[in-house]
Amino acid sequence: MSTVGLEWPQSVVTVVGNPRAGSRTAAAAASVAELLASELGTPYRIDELIDLVTFAPAIFQGEQAGAEALAKAIDQVSSASVIVVATPVYKGSYTGLLKSFLDVLRPSALAGSVVIPVTVSAAPSHKLLADQHLRPVLAELGASVPVPGVILEERDLEDLQVVLSTWIRENAGIVQATTIALQPVAAPTPAH
Repeated sequence: MSTVGLEWPQSVVTVVGNPRAGSRTAAAAASVAELLASELGTPYRIDELIDLVTFAPAIFQGEQAGAEALAKAIDQVSSASVIVVATPVYKGSYTGLLKSFLDVLRPSALAGSVVIPVTVSAAPSHKLLADQHLRPVLAELGASVPVPGVILEERDLEDLQVVLSTWIRENAGIVQATTIALQPVAAPTPAH
């Protein structure tokens, strides 16, 4: 299959739903995005990491202070072809901050996007909870989630590159193929 003429994603956008700034969840998400971007042959830019806590008042209360940053984040996410969505496991699911951000997106905002869920849990018994709750919401927004999420326990963060290299090796090809398959097809030129 030739990819000539296809628009390849310019970057991998990362959304972090941890209510703490500079969290380990954000660091893990950035690592996933960086490794995935490298594997896809796409540049990785840290300015495309959207740490939701930085404009939480705009999400929750509609405050003007973060409204511009929120609007920019919504545009970035809505136009991205690959999105890493990261959250800690919080009270048996993903965070309210992430849910509230997903709630402000328009219906089908993630249509045409490949989304990679990343979850970080403190206990092995909780490690699948956030992923199980997050996938239906992502699907409702039109996202394609073709591969297993990056499911991490806090102890995995100590040797993150090893854990992620296995995930990348097993899943990057599927992410790439799905991203290509979701590219808009140009309308055929009528024959004269």
